[in-house]
Amino acid sequence: MTLLDDQIVSVSSAPRAPRRHWWSATLPAIAALILIVIVGSVLLAHVIAPEGYNDQQITASYLPPTWFGGAHPLGTDDLGRDMLARLVYGGRAALGISSISALLATTLGLSLALASVIGGRFWDGLFGRLADVQLAIPAVLLALIVLAFAGDGLVPIVVVLTVGGWVLTFRIVRVHASRIIALPYIEAARLGGARSLALLRRHVLPATLPLLVVALTLNFSSILVLESSLSYLGLGVQPPQPDWGQMVAEGQAQLNGAYWVSIFPGILIVLTVVSVQILGDRIADHFSLTETVR
Repeated sequence: MTLLDDQIVSVSSAPRAPRRHWWSATLPAIAALILIVIVGSVLLAHVIAPEGYNDQQITASYLPPTWFGGAHPLGTDDLGRDMLARLVYGGRAALGISSISALLATTLGLSLALASVIGGRFWDGLFGRLADVQLAIPAVLLALIVLAFAGDGLVPIVVVLTVGGWVLTFRIVRVHASRIIALPYIEAARLGGARSLALLRRHVLPATLPLLVVALTLNFSSILVLESSLSYLGLGVQPPQPDWGQMVAEGQAQLNGAYWVSIFPGILIVLTVVSVQILGDRIADHFSLTETVR
């Protein structure tokens, strides 16, 4: 066998890159488009529905959707309020609260994870056990207990959602940061007199930024579901301010005759959660973080 034959055999026997299916690029694009439409509609709620979300017309209650044209393209609810207006304004509450809580939960999880990595065995064990206790308590049960004493204001809701979402970021970042801090060049820098905070700022934190983006998407999805569940139970955003979970609860008794009152906000919740998850998976694949996240 000649040298050329050896090269041909070595090339042909080399592992091939995994084949990418068409939906690996199409699904993230569709998810991004859906999120742009939903977020854009929520931000432009005052333009889409200038009449407001609480204008009542009892004589126009439970009007079905007209879809194209008409005064109420997505129908009305039991009080004759326009569903389109309530959906876009309800998205402000659902997405706004979930976004703030996801950012706070991600920040809290990151801070405790980094403190666990550089704090030694005591702090690592303490925060690890705290995360285990948090996971052992159902998020809805914790919310019921806290909101029963603190009330149903915006701050207690954000606190409950933040406390319910920090563990995911903590566990992901702690594992990843522990691997980085044990690398030989980090150990060499430590032996050379580099401080722990400097090592975190220069090496660990930049390496965990892509992972934080993925953790943020996961946190947002789970927190949006929890926020909608609390509103569905009457513990979240209170009337007259609309919220998607609250709207699902308001229309559940009329699913046979007025399906749109519950179905439309439910569809928006599902579309938002699934779209964010798809984009998060795409980011994880791009940075080869799928196994780390899982």
